[in-house]
Amino acid sequence: MKIKNLFITGLSVIILILQSCNPKNSKETSSNVAVTATDSRGKTITLPHEAMRVVILYNALVDDVYMLQAGEKIVGIPQQIYEMEDTYSFLSKLDERIKNKSIATPTFGGQSSNTESIVGLKPDLVLTFNTDEDNINQLENLGIPVFTFSSLNDEKILDELKNAGKLLGKQKRAEEITGYVAEEVKKMRASQATSPKKIYYAWSKGRIMSTSGKGSLIDMAITLSGAQNACPVPVEAPNISAETMYKWNPDLIILWNSKLSDVYSLKELEALPAVKNKQVFVMSPSFPYDPHTVKFMLFAKQLRHWCMPEYTQEQLDQDVKKAFEIIYGKKGLI
Repeated sequence: MKIKNLFITGLSVIILILQSCNPKNSKETSSNVAVTATDSRGKTITLPHEAMRVVILYNALVDDVYMLQAGEKIVGIPQQIYEMEDTYSFLSKLDERIKNKSIATPTFGGQSSNTESIVGLKPDLVLTFNTDEDNINQLENLGIPVFTFSSLNDEKILDELKNAGKLLGKQKRAEEITGYVAEEVKKMRASQATSPKKIYYAWSKGRIMSTSGKGSLIDMAITLSGAQNACPVPVEAPNISAETMYKWNPDLIILWNSKLSDVYSLKELEALPAVKNKQVFVMSPSFPYDPHTVKFMLFAKQLRHWCMPEYTQEQLDQDVKKAFEIIYGKKGLI
C-alpha cells in the first residue's frame, strides 16, 4: 500500500510538471506581457499587459474592436451605438450586452463626453480619433492611456487597425483582416474604368452643398471604385453653391444618411443632368459601408456597382457577404 501511494504521488508530480510546460498555460499568461503600439499621432503607447477594459469614444472604433473579436474587453461606448438602427441591429448579433443596452455610454460620439464617467469605468485603454484633442488631453493627464486613429486613407486605416490589435492582444486577427482587405484593394486598383464617371458625394443629414475634396478619405474611396471625385478642390470639406454643382456636372450624386428627397426637392438642382436622369443614390443601410473602417473597400465596391453596370448587384452582394465573413470571422451575419 505504501509503494502504491508513493507511485500515485510521483505520478501527480509528473502531471503537474507537464501541465506547467503546456503551451495552453503559456498562452493564458501571455496577457501579462507588456504590449506596445504606435498611434496616429506617432505616439508610442505601452501597456503592462494587453488591454482588458476598453472605453471607445466613436462608433467606427467600436466596430473595429468587434472585427478584432475583442468585444468582451469593451466597457464603454458612444450612446449613438444604441440609437443608430442598422449599427445596433448588427452589433446586437455579436454581443448580448449591446442587445440589452447594458454597456455604459459615457460619451456621445466623442462629444459631451463625461470624463468622470469614463474614469469610473476604470479603463486601461481609451480609443478615439486624433481630432478629439480635449478628451485626449484630459484623459492622458489623468494617467489613462489613449490610442488615437485618423482614418485618413486606406494605408492609415490598415496600419491603425494592426497597431490597435497589438494593444488588444489580437495582432494575428488584425493581420488576417488587413491582409485580406489589402489584397482586395490591390485587385480593385488593377481593374479601373477607362472613362471614369464623376461622383459628387454629399454630407450627411441633408447637407447637400457640403462635400469632400481631393485628398480626403471619401476621395480615396471614390478613386478606388474606378470613378472620379467631381470635386477638384483640395479641401477636406468645402461648401459649394448650386452654380458650382452645375459647373462640375457630376454623373452621380451619392448621399450618406440623407434622403433622396433632400436632393429632388431642391429647385436649384432640378435641371442638373444627374438629377433629371435619376442618378442620385443613398448609401443605405450605411453600416456595411462605413469608410472610416476597413469597410471603405465595400463603400468603393458599392460605388463601382452604381457606376459600372457590368459589376452586378449579385456580384456586389456576394462580395459583401464574403467580406463580412472574413472581417468579423463569422458566417451568416449579413
